Amino acid sequence: MTHPDGRVLFVKGIWTEEVGRFRVSDRTKSYETAELVSLDERSSDRVTPPCPHVDTCGGCPWMMVNEEAQARAKEQRITFLLDKNGIAVTERRPLLRSPDFFGYRNRAQFKTDGKQIGYVSEGTNVLAPIEDCLVLNPPMRKLFQELRHALPQTAWQPTGRFPWSYLDVDDQQTLRDVVPNRRLPFRQGNTAQNEQMKRWIAETLKDVSRNVPLIEAFCGSGNFTQALVSAGFKQILAAEVRGSALEELRAKNMPGVQSLEINMNEKTVWPQLGRQSPQARVLIVDPPREGLEERAGLFESLPQLEKIVYISCEPTTWARDLKDFQKSGWKVAHLTPLDMFPHTPHVEILSLLTR
Repeated sequence: MTHPDGRVLFVKGIWTEEVGRFRVSDRTKSYETAELVSLDERSSDRVTPPCPHVDTCGGCPWMMVNEEAQARAKEQRITFLLDKNGIAVTERRPLLRSPDFFGYRNRAQFKTDGKQIGYVSEGTNVLAPIEDCLVLNPPMRKLFQELRHALPQTAWQPTGRFPWSYLDVDDQQTLRDVVPNRRLPFRQGNTAQNEQMKRWIAETLKDVSRNVPLIEAFCGSGNFTQALVSAGFKQILAAEVRGSALEELRAKNMPGVQSLEINMNEKTVWPQLGRQSPQARVLIVDPPREGLEERAGLFESLPQLEKIVYISCEPTTWARDLKDFQKSGWKVAHLTPLDMFPHTPHVEILSLLTR
């Protein structure tokens, strides 16, 4: 929202081109927020959210507009970042929408005080109890009801500095498997979209010789590694920090895969990878939201690189990294946005970079 004096304010619960009355609720040096007092002109994209918890939970801030509007806004966000950062794209493909607008999430992190269960209200530490969650897939909704009906649970009461414990849960678990305050290895939260991502990788690298050495950084437990093996690649160096994900990757014992325990935020990471796979022609990276925090030495250490597949869950850090890549003579050959989480501003980027 733009204030009459020119300030830009962040307002929860409104959509583009809507008109209303607002109250400035918070002021900081970097941004300002406002709260909606009354909505005078509503967007034609508005719908009635089907979830009774949408205003307290805060996990689905875009549920008040239709699917077309959400997709359009995600496309516009990518366009804005490309223009702002001067990033040229040879081929831009349309947003890959989630096949399921509701009922797609295969995992979640619930919060509980041992008596109630739900999420935490946005921007607070306050537990927002819920009775159901419409974005969970059917097995997850069933498991959530089992968790809810298992209350009260003394073992789930908070013991730390927060007034709740967390329950990391996915659709491969039963009630007996759920342990409070224990993190599960990372897993893409939308199964159908994860399959689209793996198909995209295979299609993007279809013209690459299967004997070419590949490096997969931030490989996790081998989600995309498996797609590369299934596509026929025979020399894959899969790099990940020490932990349960790397142990899970190694347990899969995939042919042609060499695992490497490495911290991708170390200043010497690229020289180390270069020594392990000096002839690598393709680099696949899927970093966390922080992006490639260590970029120095990448191209000097891997001089044979011809392609970089950069998958990002945070377009802002992707754009930051691409500005550096462009200075080294790389360009975006094609880009595909992907909607991993409908009803949220989140959008993934699937991109292929070439020299």
